[in-house]
Amino acid sequence: MQVPGELTPRTWILFTAPSLFLPAGAADTKAWKSRSIYQSMTDRFARTDGSTTHACNTTEGLYCGGTWREMVNHLDYIQSMGFDAFMISPIFKNLEGRLPYGEAYHGYWVQDMYALNPQFGTHEDLIDLGNALHDRGMYLMMDTVIYNMAYTTNGKNPESSIDYSSLNPFNDPKHFLPYCKIKDYNNYPLAQKCWTGDDIVPLPDLKTEDKEVQQMLEKWIKETMSKYSIDGLRLGAAKHVTPDFLPLFQKATGDAFITGEVFDKSVQTICGYIDKLTSVPNYPIYFSILDAFTRGNTSSLPDQVEVMKHNCHDVTTLTSFSENHGLGRFASFKEDMNLAKNVLVFTILFDGIPVIYQGQEQHFSGAHDPDNREALWLSNYDTNAPLYKLITTLNTLRHHAVRVDPEYLNTQTYPVFKGLSEVAFRKGREGRQVVMVLSTQGSNSGAYTIRLMNGYQPSYVVVDVLTCDTYKINDMGELRLPMDKGEPRVLFPTNLMRGSGLCGYEHSVYD
Repeated sequence: MQVPGELTPRTWILFTAPSLFLPAGAADTKAWKSRSIYQSMTDRFARTDGSTTHACNTTEGLYCGGTWREMVNHLDYIQSMGFDAFMISPIFKNLEGRLPYGEAYHGYWVQDMYALNPQFGTHEDLIDLGNALHDRGMYLMMDTVIYNMAYTTNGKNPESSIDYSSLNPFNDPKHFLPYCKIKDYNNYPLAQKCWTGDDIVPLPDLKTEDKEVQQMLEKWIKETMSKYSIDGLRLGAAKHVTPDFLPLFQKATGDAFITGEVFDKSVQTICGYIDKLTSVPNYPIYFSILDAFTRGNTSSLPDQVEVMKHNCHDVTTLTSFSENHGLGRFASFKEDMNLAKNVLVFTILFDGIPVIYQGQEQHFSGAHDPDNREALWLSNYDTNAPLYKLITTLNTLRHHAVRVDPEYLNTQTYPVFKGLSEVAFRKGREGRQVVMVLSTQGSNSGAYTIRLMNGYQPSYVVVDVLTCDTYKINDMGELRLPMDKGEPRVLFPTNLMRGSGLCGYEHSVYD
């Protein structure tokens, strides 16, 4: 009998086999909805020398030596977790040299949008990375920003100290909005008219409402995506871009999938941006995840799920996440491993396209930028880590649920149970649904049983894919489900497990 949740040695090869026939290049939202994204930070993923011991002081904020070339050599680590899309940091030439905040290892201080960052590698290295991903049936996503450039003023007044001729292609003051500071980031008109950064590294704000600037950005993104076979984009700080330009930028990509970051917990604000871009990260749900698993609030998450459904015309196009490079890692709030498991179960199995941030699978605990940008190689790419194995199982189940029912991705999650420290959700059509049962108790809790209704029809037999234990629904439609140590449960009909690659079942591409 197979170890619970363990995959056969060839499973990772077969995850994306149906996608091997997809053409490289921009992919639309429909093609992305079945994907699961691993978000990397290029400088912190893998060093060219292959070291797993080279120190990386996150607090100093210096380059640590990660490159595109070595990424190619570690794609097994990603694909073996079931990921079929890989996000890399911004690729373009940044400010050079050491500043009070460190160096531009993150990629967000762009000076030249037509030159690559030499710290990450060469044109050939990036081409090879894209080819290696596509050969595996995986997508390449590029993180980028389009609302600003960067310059070093070292304490001088940004209004009068910037040599615009050093920037490419926006090398004239006419391309930028007049200098002003953002005093309230929740004031969207102000955030779109004024500059980010400071008087050390000001970020001159592009006039994205200007037709010439728009055309230059449209030309640039078309050429970039074509040159490097980029399938989709993460658009950093999309809230700072003139809203009316976002649909035009979207069109310029050939309607490729774009998830545009809008850091806001307001459901109305987030849902409003879906009319401008194909997707945005689901920040309202992120904050509710924190409420549930750091504060034990079992009402916040199911309530927010319902609010999102009623305000967004399609929650299933959003990106689902619980960590990223701009937020404190979950383990910086709560170290409990089983709480982290619950967070990952919801992140991957909830509506939308899951995004897991580099190091989340290793239970990294960095608190906010820059400490949350740890070097992955220091984990020795441990494939036996508990969360690595859990993510593998969850991605496997998600892929299998889609094979069983192609409409699975389009059905919306809804809550089916709420207790004092438990909450359960269902996703999928009747008879083919996944039910996740989550606990906010943590590892120190004891054993008990909950009575779960509204999950499955009477006499159904279901399996918890995390333990491989099976349960039968009684004649009343009730499942008496044992809980222990705050562990999550993920249930699926046993009669549909064939071909899943889980709990001793063989994995197959087609049922």
